[in-house]
Amino acid sequence: MKSHIAEYVSPGHPDRLADRIVESIVDIAVARDCDALVGLECAVHTNHVFIDGRIAAGKHKCIITNQDIEDAARNVYRETGYGNLWIPEPQNLKIIQNICLEPLSDEERAIRNLSDDQNIVTGYACNHPETDYLPPAHYIANYIGKNINNWRQTIPDKFGPDFKVLVHIEHSGSRYIWHRLTLSIQHAPNVYATERYELIMPVIQEILHALEARGLQGMSDLPMEKFILNGMGDFIIGGPEGDNGLSGKKLSIDFYGPEIPIGGGAICGKDPHKVDVAGAFRARELALKLLKKRSAHAVTVRLGWTPGDEAPAMRDAEMTDSLGIPHTIPASELPPEDWFSIASIVSALNLTNIEFHRRNRVIHGYFFNN
Repeated sequence: MKSHIAEYVSPGHPDRLADRIVESIVDIAVARDCDALVGLECAVHTNHVFIDGRIAAGKHKCIITNQDIEDAARNVYRETGYGNLWIPEPQNLKIIQNICLEPLSDEERAIRNLSDDQNIVTGYACNHPETDYLPPAHYIANYIGKNINNWRQTIPDKFGPDFKVLVHIEHSGSRYIWHRLTLSIQHAPNVYATERYELIMPVIQEILHALEARGLQGMSDLPMEKFILNGMGDFIIGGPEGDNGLSGKKLSIDFYGPEIPIGGGAICGKDPHKVDVAGAFRARELALKLLKKRSAHAVTVRLGWTPGDEAPAMRDAEMTDSLGIPHTIPASELPPEDWFSIASIVSALNLTNIEFHRRNRVIHGYFFNN
């Protein structure tokens, strides 16, 4: 039996704050100009936010202003739970911008259907319908993390926005066996270890029972000694006061967890026409289609673009059977070239109308219920 491990990082973690800031700006730009070209990065530490990159949007002048960007950053901190007890205060942020803001020229607008860079993207799906065809540990970590984040917001005077979940499981037959569940969560100074356990354990048990009800047998059989809460002791100073953060660092979480190759670059802070984004979503969609068609154990799709491509020049897919033996899926079973074009992907998947910053743009988020 092979063990599996994956993690979830909360929206209040510094890296995730940086991701969500650039995603918020992408959402604003694309909502105002569906062809907007956006490539941004963000770094956060203490009460400082640094944003750099380029936005080209609008016909005669850029339709995004520095004030829009500043407001977006403050709103992310506010929506994530910072302010009052959890510092920094959004209104006290020092936001430093080095962004090229300009209209999108007719020449660039005309070639938005072409790749402006090279990239390799990976799509993956495995035969686990109970985990939405995602690697189980990855799904479980995200499910637990999202539910803890929802619960934490009901008692914001007790627990802060910054936390991490680590899942270590084994899959034996139809059952999941726990090796360890780790939760490291920021808390108020007067919330001591005993109270932390008393508050969190019923929530963990409820979440694990919900997972079991979804078909993940064994999830609720978590021995007390295998649940580690704040293993290093108190976690009072968190968020950007306790660590620095950078957008694009949580690649493994954004895709399929640490066991699956992720292909090329980060997807946060980029508009949907970039192949890093559009290609990754299409690759996941194709992996799901081939998995169900082939009744395979798992399917991996790879797409590769070079600058100036309308569709990926490299397209291949591989399946593994129930014995773990790999088989190449012939090119004749892949969709025609125009199915992979940037324009058809953006249109078919409605990528310009998704509020990515509210999903942390995990690559499977759009297909989460497929």
